[in-house]
Amino acid sequence: MMKPVRLEDIPFSETLGKEPEAPRFGDVAAARADLRSTARLYWFRHTFDGCLNNAFHACLKHCPPGFVSRFGQSLVPLSRWVYRHKIFSQRIARNFSALTDGRWTNDGQRQVGLKRWWINIGRTISEFCIVNKLWKNSRIQVEGVENLEAARSHGGPLIFTSVHLSTWEAVFAAIHEGLSGPSIGPFQPEPNRFKNKIVHAIRKERNQYLFPPGQRSAYRLHRLMGSGLFSMTIFIDEVRENQIHLPFFGRKPPEKGNAVVATKIANSCGGTIVPVYLTRLGPARFKLVILPPVERIGTEEAYDIRSTVQALNDIFEPIVLENIEEWYMLGELRLPKSFERTPFAQELAKGNAERHKTSRLT
Repeated sequence: MMKPVRLEDIPFSETLGKEPEAPRFGDVAAARADLRSTARLYWFRHTFDGCLNNAFHACLKHCPPGFVSRFGQSLVPLSRWVYRHKIFSQRIARNFSALTDGRWTNDGQRQVGLKRWWINIGRTISEFCIVNKLWKNSRIQVEGVENLEAARSHGGPLIFTSVHLSTWEAVFAAIHEGLSGPSIGPFQPEPNRFKNKIVHAIRKERNQYLFPPGQRSAYRLHRLMGSGLFSMTIFIDEVRENQIHLPFFGRKPPEKGNAVVATKIANSCGGTIVPVYLTRLGPARFKLVILPPVERIGTEEAYDIRSTVQALNDIFEPIVLENIEEWYMLGELRLPKSFERTPFAQELAKGNAERHKTSRLT
């Protein structure tokens, strides 16, 4: 008989994302452009950003949540100016325009909407410093508690699925500390090793085990969820192969990724999938919405993977589009060049225009 896995037997260090291999410092002056770029990013840019982030975190974590959120907003004009020529900044503007086509009367309104996206990001990055205060200080209100009770009535572990809206780390904290803890899950490390250490320290403070990618982590998650002692929280709009695959936005459904992982783990432990998402109410104030549990299609024993991935997209795609100004992954999405000519984009623009017209009349 296999020995049960206990969290206390797992070193918390396993939850720290693996650091990239350090390039030779001498490569900062290498003749090859790729070696030079990699070395300068690692030794100069990441180190500078990491020191700056550590300094801000050390100061802001002691400040009131509302102040921290407003401080993040105050840095947005400088950030936009610094990154104005970067490829990711141009990608954000293009994605925002494509996914909100028809919503605006003129380009000025669209620019105001895009500015709100940047403001939310500025707030979100700063709010990571005080994310562990949000649930404890009643800055997250909950909607849909009856759906949580309905999911619990099924009797198995709960697998909470979500997307990166607003200050998404607060979803981890709220579920772990208040709604269905202890909660474990996977996470995707940041490219910057210094940022990963900050996030690791934040999660250690609330004693939440979130595991980086890898075979050992997958093994841990399956064993722990099989014990029936934990819930799992997993974000299904993760970056994989340099792309966001869910929501689909008219593209082919993914055959792997976190949505598939969530479904397989639910089946392996007899769990129930519960969609949740976070929206911003104000500076460091949020609403966590718990939606009805995902139904098993055609059977009461297991989720069909393809149907469940489709169901998750059907739930979260409209939510992301409705709250596009709070969707962090807008900068990681790479829409096809011909996206605006696709049937999905044309239907989306038509729907946006109709909703805009209705809102103006009311």
